[in-house]
Amino acid sequence: MDGAGAGATGALGFRTGVGWWRATRVLDERRDGPAYEATLATTDPLGRRMAVRLAPAGDGEITLEASVAGSRAGVDAVGVSFHSPRGERHLGFGERSDAVDQRGREVENYVAEGPYLPPERPLVAGFVPLPGYRPREDATYFPIPWLLSSRGVGFLVDNDETSTFALGTDRAGAWSVSVAAPVLRARVFAGPAPADVLRRFSARVGRQPPPAAPFFLGPWWQPAGDEGADLKTLRAAGAAGSVVQTYTHYLPCADQDEARERARIARFHDAGLAVTTYFNPMMCTSHPRYGEARRRGVLTRNALGLPYEYRYTGSAQFLVGQLDFTSPAGRGYFGDLLDEAVGHGYDGWMEDFGEYTPLDARGADGSTGTAGHNRYVVDYHRAAHDYARERASRPLARYNRSGWTGAAKHSQIVWGGDPSTTWGFDGLRSAVRNGLTMGLSGVSLWGSDIGGFFALSEPQTTPELLARWLQFGFASGVMRTQANGFALRDTPRAQIFDGEPLAIWRRYARLRTQLYPYLAGAQAEYGRTGLPLMRHHALEHGDDPRVAGRDDQYGFGPDLLVAPVLDPGRRERRVHLPAGRWVDWWRSVSLDAAGAPHLGSPRELEGGGDTDLPAPLDELPLLVRAGAVLALLDPEVQTLTDYGAGATVRLRDRAGRMRLLAWPRGHRRVALG
Repeated sequence: MDGAGAGATGALGFRTGVGWWRATRVLDERRDGPAYEATLATTDPLGRRMAVRLAPAGDGEITLEASVAGSRAGVDAVGVSFHSPRGERHLGFGERSDAVDQRGREVENYVAEGPYLPPERPLVAGFVPLPGYRPREDATYFPIPWLLSSRGVGFLVDNDETSTFALGTDRAGAWSVSVAAPVLRARVFAGPAPADVLRRFSARVGRQPPPAAPFFLGPWWQPAGDEGADLKTLRAAGAAGSVVQTYTHYLPCADQDEARERARIARFHDAGLAVTTYFNPMMCTSHPRYGEARRRGVLTRNALGLPYEYRYTGSAQFLVGQLDFTSPAGRGYFGDLLDEAVGHGYDGWMEDFGEYTPLDARGADGSTGTAGHNRYVVDYHRAAHDYARERASRPLARYNRSGWTGAAKHSQIVWGGDPSTTWGFDGLRSAVRNGLTMGLSGVSLWGSDIGGFFALSEPQTTPELLARWLQFGFASGVMRTQANGFALRDTPRAQIFDGEPLAIWRRYARLRTQLYPYLAGAQAEYGRTGLPLMRHHALEHGDDPRVAGRDDQYGFGPDLLVAPVLDPGRRERRVHLPAGRWVDWWRSVSLDAAGAPHLGSPRELEGGGDTDLPAPLDELPLLVRAGAVLALLDPEVQTLTDYGAGATVRLRDRAGRMRLLAWPRGHRRVALG
C-alpha cells in the first residue's frame, strides 16, 4: 500500500510510522470448515506477514479479518481497498451533514460533536472538550463505519477504533478503508439491490424498537418562555400536539424540584400532552449524590484509578465525572437516577451527549482509547433502553443524538443534534441529508431540531426558515420543534406561537396527527424490512440515476414523495418524478376548517421526468403515488396520548373511526374493531 491512504485497487496492507506496507502474494492458503484463510507476504522490510480470514456469516453475509502476523510493534493501521466503477454512489456512513453520496470525499468514523459552521469552529473549540471535537465537514454525533454501495453491496467495519474511508480521494476508480488498529474486522453484505443490502445490514446490527406509544409519532413542541401562555396559544389554535419537551436537568447537576416538576407535568397532562425532561451521562462534582457515586465506583476512571473529571460547558461551566455503563453497578445507579424523574411523572427524556469520553479513560471492562470512546455511546443508550424495558411501568419517549454501530437497537428515537439557524450547510439542507443518511444506515425514527439551535455566526431563525423547517419536520420520523438555543447576539427568534409560523404549525401539526395510521404502518414496515420512513430514492428507484442521485427529495413511507424547499425566497420547486403516476397533493385537495384533507379533481403527473411545483410559503411540495390509499385519523383527534381532561379528544376516543383517502380520487369512512 502506498501514500496516505489504503492504496491501490485490491490492495491490502498495514501502516507504521514510516508508511504503508503492501501485501504482495499468497504464501499459503487453507480451509477451516467453510472459512478461507491465507498468509500473505508484504513489502515490509522487517519481513512481517499478514493473515486473512474470510467466512460466511449467514444469508448474504461474509466476515473479513485482516491482521499483521507476528510482531505488531509500531503498527497503527490496517487497510484494504476495492475497485469502484464510474457512477457508483457511496451511501450510508451514519448521520452526515456534508453529503449523502460521499464519493470523492474522505469520511472519518469517530463519535464527536458537529460539524459546526467553519467560521465558528475556533470558538467552539474553546468550550467543547477535546475528545468530543473534530473540526471536519464530516464530523457527526452518530457515525457508523458503514458503506452502502449503489451497486448492491455493503461494507461494515466491525472495529470500534476510529476508521477512515477514502472514497476515490487517494486513487481514482477505487475506494479504501483503514482502521487505527493492528486488526481490521469487517462484514460484507449482499444485495442484489441496495434495499436488500440495508435489510441484511439492519437485521445484523439491530433496528430501532417499535414506537412504544402512538404519541411518539405525533407533533412535539418546546415552550419558548412562559409555558402556560405558549400552551394556551396552541390550544386556542387547535394544535397543541402530543408531546411537550421540557428541560429540567436531572443530570448533570440535579436541577429538579419535585413540587415544581409535578405541577408542570399535571398541567400538561390535563391538556393531553406527554412531557419529557432531560438527562445526560455526566455528573457534576457539585451533585448531591456525587460523593456516593465516587464511593460506589460507578464513574469512568483515569489511569490512576480515580474518577475521570473534566470541564463541561452548558449554561455555565461545570466540573464533571461521567457514569461508567460498562459496569453493572454504573447501569444500576443510572437507573436509580432515572427513577426519580419517572416517579415525578415524566414520560421520557432527552438522552443528550455521550461524545466526550477521554481517550485515556478506562471503563470497568478495560475499554479505553478510541474504541472505548466510540463504544461508550452504545453502552449509554443500552443502559437507558434496558431501564425503559425492565423497570418502567409505562412507555417512555427517549431521544438521543449520539450513536455508533449497534446503537440503533437501543435508540427509541434519534434526533440530529444541534444544527445552525441557517439554510445551507449545518442548517436545513444538512438536516435533510442527516435524515437520509440515517435512513441509509438503518435508523428510521429520526428528527431534527426544527428551526436550528446554534446562532453563533448566523442570524437567528427567521419566520421563513422556520416555516420551511416545520414542513420538513412534518415529513421526518419525528416532528419536534426547537424554541431556544445558543446565540451570541440577543436578537429575536421566530417561534411557532405567533404570526405566520403559528398558522403553518397548525396546518402541519394537525395533518401529522391525522397521518398517524400511515406513519405507524410505515414504521412497522421498517421493523420487518429495514426500509426507513425517510427513503432515499436509491432504495426504491435505483435504476433511474436521475432520481437515485437526488439528496433534496425523498420518499416518505411507501406512498408519499416530499421535496422540501431549501432556499430562501423560493416559491417554486423542481422535482424529478420517479417512474409511474403521481398526484400533486396541494393541487388536488382542500383542507376544511378542522384541517382535514378532501379530494377534488386530482392533478395527475406522469413520472420519469422533471416537473415544477408551486411552493408558496405555506406549502410543502408533496406528491402521492397514484393508486395509494392513505389511512387518516378522524380530524377531531387532538392528541395521540391517553392524557387529557375535559373536552380533549384522544386517539382512543376515536379509535373506531378512520378516513381512507383513495388516490387519485375518493374517500370513505369505515369503522374498525
